[in-house]
Amino acid sequence: MLSVDEALEHILAETAQDKSSEALGVGDAFGRVLAADAIAATTQPPFDASAMDGYAVRFSDAAAAGGRLKLIGECRAGEAFSSPVAAGEAVRIFTGGVVPDGADHIVIQEDTEADGETVTVSAEQVRPR
Repeated sequence: MLSVDEALEHILAETAQDKSSEALGVGDAFGRVLAADAIAATTQPPFDASAMDGYAVRFSDAAAAGGRLKLIGECRAGEAFSSPVAAGEAVRIFTGGVVPDGADHIVIQEDTEADGETVTVSAEQVRPR
């Protein structure tokens, strides 16, 4: 009977990996393993983008349920809003929209009630860690 250490030694001897590396184009790399970390030359997208539909706000204005904010515009995917978000304001933002200056939180649309001119936060917000 083999010990665990001996069995492991046999397995590793049969699966020994070639530690050499070579430079390949992406099209020739199928089935290969990276020899070093791949590092992007730029951040994509090159701006802070919303990961969900909702409202761009200042966290201090929206933390507690019941906060009512003035709706000052909207920001669609890939677009930027023209002015910063000030105290008591919100910008309707869609997934992929550029988070406006002044905003530091996105309230998901399911946690709001909007009437066209204002938006009310209907659920307590939690700051992500």
